[in-house]
Amino acid sequence: MLDNNRMTLKWINIGIICGFLVSVIYPLIQFISNLLLGVILAASMGILLSLASVGLYYFIQIHKNSITSKIALCSNILAGLLLTQMFLVQLAIKSSKPEILDESDKWVWTTINHIHYGLDVAWDVYIFLGTILFAISIFQHPRLGKIFSVTGILISLVMIITNVITFPIPPSIDLMDFGPFIGLWYLGITIKIILSRKWIHLQIG
Repeated sequence: MLDNNRMTLKWINIGIICGFLVSVIYPLIQFISNLLLGVILAASMGILLSLASVGLYYFIQIHKNSITSKIALCSNILAGLLLTQMFLVQLAIKSSKPEILDESDKWVWTTINHIHYGLDVAWDVYIFLGTILFAISIFQHPRLGKIFSVTGILISLVMIITNVITFPIPPSIDLMDFGPFIGLWYLGITIKIILSRKWIHLQIG
C-alpha cells in the first residue's frame, strides 16, 4: 500500500512538471523559426501531454476510482500522439515549401495543406473527448470541483463545434480558435494540483 501511494505521488509530480512544460512549449512552438529546435519541441509535446494527463488521472483517482477518467486518459494519450504527428507534418511541409508559387503549383500545396488540417482536427477530436471526460469526472472532486468541471465542458464543446463548422479549414482562420483556452484550462488544473499538495499527503499518507 505504501509503495502504491509513493507511486501515485510520483506520477502526480511528473504530471505537474510536464503540465507546465506543455503550457510553455505549446505557445512557444508557434514562433520557432529554427527547424531543428522546432522538431525537438514538436516531438516532445505529445509525450509531455500524455505524462501530464497521467498525473491528472492519478490526482482524480485519489478521490474516486472513475472509469470516465480512465477513458479520458486514453483519449489524451492518443491526442498526444496525433499532436506530435500534426506538428511534425506541419514542419515538414513548411521546410519544403518554395517561397514563390506559380499557378500550377498552388493546387498542389493547397492539397498538401489539407493533410495537416485533417490531422489538426483529429487531434482536436481526441483532446476534446479527453478534456470533456476529465471535466465530467472532477465535478464532485473536493479540490477541483464544479467550476473547473463546467468550464472544461463548455470550452471543449465550443472548441469541437467550431472545428466541425469550419472543417477542413482550422477555425483560427474564420472563427476564434478555442484550442488555447483548453491549454489555459489544463494550466489552471496544474496550478490547482500544486496548491493541493497538503490535501494529497493527507489522502495518501
